[in-house]
Amino acid sequence: MKKVFPYLLSLFLGGIFGFMLFKDNYFNIKEVFANTLEATAFQLGVFNNEESALLMKNNYKDSIIIKDDDVYRVYFSILSNNIVIAKMEKYLINQKINYYLKNITITDKNLITALNEYEKVMIEGTNDILVSINGLIMSSYKGDTI
Repeated sequence: MKKVFPYLLSLFLGGIFGFMLFKDNYFNIKEVFANTLEATAFQLGVFNNEESALLMKNNYKDSIIIKDDDVYRVYFSILSNNIVIAKMEKYLINQKINYYLKNITITDKNLITALNEYEKVMIEGTNDILVSINGLIMSSYKGDTI
């Protein structure tokens, strides 16, 4: 019993101090262990209504629309690898497509999986492969939050 008492005391005191430390703070355990990925989005536009966003999306077949609070954002591509990002920028400039780079945090599991699988192939591929695989990545988005 003498050997167990210090361990029980330390667990008890640690629990009390932990409770005091976190009781007044906003703390969501799901956010700590969430599967997220920092990425760069190639945003084509921001619109107040969905109809205008759909018009922009129709011009770029692989783009997606994401509702962000009260606006609709149209993304041409979402990438996390710096080499692929630079390659996509060069492609968009050559195609004379206006875009805005936006840093985002992805929580959509399907999109994270697609990025992890496909970006390696995009590094050494041609522009046709870049665009084709970008289509696969963007089609993997299932509507979870970004």
